[in-house]
Amino acid sequence: MAACPDGPSPVSRDYDYIVVGSGVAATLVCDRILDNNPLASILVLEAGERIPSRNRRSWWDLVLSRQTPYSSTYDDDRAGSATQESYSAGGVTWQFKESRVRAYGGSTMHWGGWALRYQEEDFECRTRTGLGADWPFGYATLAPWYDLAEQTLGVGGNHEDQGPPRSGRYPLPAYVWSAHEAHLAEGFAHIGLIPGHMPIARFKRCITTGTCKYCPIGARYSAQDHMDALLFNPAHKHIELRTSAPARRIIAERNRVVGIEHFDSTAGDWVVAHGAKVIVCAGTYESTKLLLASTSPLWPAGIGNRHDQVGRYIVTHLLFSAEGDHPQNRRKLFQEYDFPTLMSRSWDTPDYQRDGKVFVFNNRALPRVDFAGMMIDGLDAAQIKAKAAGPHRAGLSAFIEEFGDAENRLTIAAGDAGKFRLPKTRVSFSRRSPPQFDARVDSVRKRLNECLESLGYVSRPVDQETPRGDHASGTCRMGLSPDASVTNGDLRVHDVDNLYVCSNAVLPNAAAVNPTLTLAALALRLGTQLAVGDL
Repeated sequence: MAACPDGPSPVSRDYDYIVVGSGVAATLVCDRILDNNPLASILVLEAGERIPSRNRRSWWDLVLSRQTPYSSTYDDDRAGSATQESYSAGGVTWQFKESRVRAYGGSTMHWGGWALRYQEEDFECRTRTGLGADWPFGYATLAPWYDLAEQTLGVGGNHEDQGPPRSGRYPLPAYVWSAHEAHLAEGFAHIGLIPGHMPIARFKRCITTGTCKYCPIGARYSAQDHMDALLFNPAHKHIELRTSAPARRIIAERNRVVGIEHFDSTAGDWVVAHGAKVIVCAGTYESTKLLLASTSPLWPAGIGNRHDQVGRYIVTHLLFSAEGDHPQNRRKLFQEYDFPTLMSRSWDTPDYQRDGKVFVFNNRALPRVDFAGMMIDGLDAAQIKAKAAGPHRAGLSAFIEEFGDAENRLTIAAGDAGKFRLPKTRVSFSRRSPPQFDARVDSVRKRLNECLESLGYVSRPVDQETPRGDHASGTCRMGLSPDASVTNGDLRVHDVDNLYVCSNAVLPNAAAVNPTLTLAALALRLGTQLAVGDL
């Protein structure tokens, strides 16, 4: 990381709140604060740039050449490259590329919209299994915030599907299974799975173009669109967004934060903004590194790190797959959406928690029938129909839960800053019992293959995946004790009166499902508590 400048940085004006990051957590915190006090002064700092949404040129680039406008923001984890900025250490390779977007709107620029609640037992992982950690509160505390998160993000789902208790229906109906997914659902009973519908955060105007990596009409929930609505609301006179403004250091005096040192692209220099409360919503990697980088005589190992907890317990859930081939595709089945609508939580229950719960879903990329590509290649209608009816492949994928380990940790890598003037990332990740874990994955994959075989597919070998940081969590986990966690149940950093972390980093365990809806619920809860003075 670049050295701090000699002497004090120029000072920006004071704010009621400074929010680091502009993804879903930052946006929902701001939403709740402004809903309660439209005149609250808020500074939002985003390290990346604004990448326009709903841009027709960008959409055509995706359709014709599979290029996305945000790929340049991805981590460079190519070992030995001159621009490498993310490093994997330990016994298991940890991948970074394509796992997050560093731009205005954060990873909602490229997310699939999957919006699932954690199960009740996920909040009691340590108590039930002896592994991982418990939450400082139970599912019932977060349930009303889950309700609000589903309303705010516009989640469509089926309230009768397996899952934790709910107070009512989803705000929007579930997506109907595609013809291919309905076919796969017929095989679920063969291996004891109950099929369900993937809850997706979207709006009613979705036109299912199959290009969800960049929606041409902004139908999927995006933090950028939501934050724009807050910024352009004339009632919100004192909210300010700065892009290309990476935060370098949290400045503290005794047990209070007084400001954030960040880059001001207009001034071309590092400046300090003062705020009464600071909320770090910069994702697992950057939130953790910002705390570690904020050293001082009072916090020699980084703010909030008096007990050496910041960066520890990094965990995610491994994605793995099963695939099968079929010689014919008489019904011309293809991947109608760019997201799965078929899923099952039958193995995401207390009975499976000790070994690691499993969340099963359709492989959204299969069957890979590229109609656009065939048209671009000049094939006529008869040739396209013949190819579409030929050999095809189906697949099922799954997340398997893993448990936090104190020896697995994220730290700041040596060397100068990387992209966006942010420090480089190092993750050291290993498994204590690799043969046992691999056997568990192989056992589940065998069951998934049995499902495909029951439908006439011939199983084919699939390479073992390595953990990727899409859903990384645990590095600033919440808890009751400062010597075993970084924040309390209200997301306030232990021993600091006015500093909060609201990112996947605070989640005590990874569970088996995507964390975004849980993070959204936490952000809505935090924003409301801040606004009404409960914190």
